[in-house]
Amino acid sequence: MSEQVPATPQPAPAARFARPRTMHRFTARRVTVTDIAEIERFTRVTLSSDELGDWASTGPGDHARVFFPDPETGELLAPAPVGPEESGIVRPDGPAFGRDFTPLNVREDAGSGHRVFDLDILRHSAPGPAARWAARAELGDEVVVVGPRGSVSVASGAPRVLCVVDETALPATARWIEDMPVSARLEVVADVADGLDWVRAYLAAQGGRDVPVSAPPTGPAGLADAVREAGVGADTYVFAAGEATRLIPLRRLLRYELELPREQYAITGYWKRGAAAFDHHAPIDPEDPED
Repeated sequence: MSEQVPATPQPAPAARFARPRTMHRFTARRVTVTDIAEIERFTRVTLSSDELGDWASTGPGDHARVFFPDPETGELLAPAPVGPEESGIVRPDGPAFGRDFTPLNVREDAGSGHRVFDLDILRHSAPGPAARWAARAELGDEVVVVGPRGSVSVASGAPRVLCVVDETALPATARWIEDMPVSARLEVVADVADGLDWVRAYLAAQGGRDVPVSAPPTGPAGLADAVREAGVGADTYVFAAGEATRLIPLRRLLRYELELPREQYAITGYWKRGAAAFDHHAPIDPEDPED
């Protein structure tokens, strides 16, 4: 009689998809441009400051709100810190041009000893304050960074991660690829124009490994159709981000058709067509705002 080997216990879904949260001191920090480069369709701006000593960004979906100069006047109106070691900000008197970005490549600069990070700012045909600033940025220019208020880590226990994203969420996707264990399978559905070669090149360079990248079918429900085709099993975590209205059919698929538990997916509108400075905390589905 052969000896029976007990089955390896599998983690419960809540544990498999757990994403620990870390809170950071929330304040405004003035940072300086120390390098500028072009990375595929992005302008990469490297920022550093002695004010970043306790600043951190440890999650793939982190949002730092970056305040840029007025595109017309060049005046930088931005929040200020409450105090050198306190949490909180003092908001400026007047309109400020703030946009949310995913920090990349957080590191220490050997020369200055200051913390350094990169912002990848998408170059596109209808540039807003961020892209207009990046197009003419010079070494020594200053902007103000507020946040991230907290970080949520990757779902490191998930055997498979499916990322459904557009161009604006490629930096966050690259962080997912970089931060997930090498044993995890990652797949990307890229809702982008002009082919996928540049997306594959960007993700491989920034994320550190090649992952399968496919395009969604055409049509308003293209992202939902792509996820149906890819399949979402009990081992799959779904990260979706991009233009808010494009994500509505996908959200309804995940929540109502597939009935995924809330811990198995994250879906965020990074921007909304026709809306300036869209709040990524806002509901993406006006008919069903609860998440």
